[in-house]
Amino acid sequence: MTALLIFIGLILIILNVIAIKKQNKSFDGVLGNAMGDVKNNDIIVGELRQEFSESILELQSEIMDMKEIMEKNNKSIKNNEPMFNKNENETIIEENNHIAGDKTDDIAPIEELHNDNSSKIEEIKKLFSEGLSLDEISEVTHLGKGEVLLIKDLYIR
Repeated sequence: MTALLIFIGLILIILNVIAIKKQNKSFDGVLGNAMGDVKNNDIIVGELRQEFSESILELQSEIMDMKEIMEKNNKSIKNNEPMFNKNENETIIEENNHIAGDKTDDIAPIEELHNDNSSKIEEIKKLFSEGLSLDEISEVTHLGKGEVLLIKDLYIR
């Protein structure tokens, strides 16, 4: 009885091996068909995917480096924070202002940035109203087309 089962099993294995060799659906056949069907577009898409993945990897590593630097700065700021003493209160406040910067200095760059953005927006509005194309506006303002489109969509209705 066991000999019959072994004999039937061997026959099935041999028949399957022969069928696989005859079919084009085997791994070698599929690989050969795929290699023959590769087009220039597929190669270009593969290269673009590789470039994007490398760019994303670089960005992630830079973000991680920036996180480490920020954590080190936060630790050093916490370690260097002076303790308040009643006698040295004025000198400590002056040291903190010197370390952290004057608050009016922190506000000025934000206002300048806001004014700079407002002037960009106004300039782009004016150029669109004059009938310039997107390409011409991006050349005149030295901004990317995407940024000009974003400003147009957000601020110009």
